[in-house]
Amino acid sequence: MVKASLQAIRVFEVAARLESFKEAAEELSITPAGVSHHISNLEQRLGVPLFTRKNRKVTLTVGGRQLSEATTDGLQRIQTALDDIKLDASRINVETTSSFAALVLIPLLRDFNQVYQNIDVEVSTGEAVSAKMNALPIRLGDVNMVGKSSVLKVERFNVYGAPSYLRTMSANKTSFIYLTKWKNSKLPDSPWTDWLTENEGAIPNVGIRYFDQELYGVYEAMAGKGLVFCSETLVSEFVKANTLQPISKQSIESQLCYYIPTQSGQYSAKKQIFIKWLNANII
Repeated sequence: MVKASLQAIRVFEVAARLESFKEAAEELSITPAGVSHHISNLEQRLGVPLFTRKNRKVTLTVGGRQLSEATTDGLQRIQTALDDIKLDASRINVETTSSFAALVLIPLLRDFNQVYQNIDVEVSTGEAVSAKMNALPIRLGDVNMVGKSSVLKVERFNVYGAPSYLRTMSANKTSFIYLTKWKNSKLPDSPWTDWLTENEGAIPNVGIRYFDQELYGVYEAMAGKGLVFCSETLVSEFVKANTLQPISKQSIESQLCYYIPTQSGQYSAKKQIFIKWLNANII
């Protein structure tokens, strides 16, 4: 196996690309003699010439062209990786559910960005945990299966509706309520039955419809098309704005929670800042 220093490979790549030892020396801020020395050593290790030298001009040999293609591609990959790592170090890639992103996280980020202007937060949604080095997953899970230190918020559920819809409810009229059937079959069911037990008679005539995300039910309720049974966390801002109101003061605790897997030293200082801020600001 032929071993060559990364510096010699770098010098060769520049000289091959420019086809000039002098211009390579200028780009690398070394002397032309230094360029010639690195390339001569590389040729000796390989046992073949890489350049044809004639009247102060250099051209690549067949072997030189082969090595040039490989080194250019390899160094470009290295530079791309370095650029990506540097970018990731200054940015937090948060991955979470569509409902949490749209109804909680994105509205909260306006305040975060005002306080921490040097931390960029990028939000994407989906169920799969990313393989990105700097990804920060925020998941909905079973509180009984999550370590206490990882939990952001244990969810309480209630029934909400637009004030205009609540005023039209009566025993003689069916009130449609949107429930959620989770895409993830491992998640505990929302505590709808428990809520009905605690709030007997609160909705005299119920018609049930389903979505696979709380987000859709919340939007339908905001449009005055029915009620939604969902977590307090997701609608807290709408309740403050009186866009939605709870039908009962008696909410019900669930086995569901939002959590960040393995909150530990594995996260960078910037992510730790973001996690601490989330813990303080999620209602």
